[in-house]
Amino acid sequence: MKPVSLQKKHLTIVEGQKKADAEDQVRTEKNQLKRPPTWLIDDVAKKEWRRIIKELDKLNIVGNLDRNNIGGYCNAFANYVKATEILSQQTYYVDRETRTGVIVVKNPMVDIQKGYAEEMRRFAALCGLTIDSRLKAGTAKVNKQQKEIENRFGAI
Repeated sequence: MKPVSLQKKHLTIVEGQKKADAEDQVRTEKNQLKRPPTWLIDDVAKKEWRRIIKELDKLNIVGNLDRNNIGGYCNAFANYVKATEILSQQTYYVDRETRTGVIVVKNPMVDIQKGYAEEMRRFAALCGLTIDSRLKAGTAKVNKQQKEIENRFGAI
């Protein structure tokens, strides 16, 4: 299900009100988002937590139940930063000894970095951190404002 504000389907007033009421019933508090969870892996993750919570608060779409996904994103971000820093000191390819000699292979840190980037993207999509999810939310808000104007003043 999508929030009423993100739905493109034309709902009757009654349908829209029912869906909005249902959303209100499942909306959660935000008190657990004020401080980073203790299980975040380092200061980079905690700093990222504070940064994105501040931004997500403006969108008003996350609550306490999103805490673990946001924390997962922050840990993946911190690990991505570590992998990137390590990789910046190394080459992208390394020599590997085999029975028949030395071959050149991809540095394993490249795959580690890529894995954390993919993990970040997955968590970001769940938490509204992607440009796509923010544009959908913004479009929905504009459409809702336009509809309210039309309902109040009629179509212009």
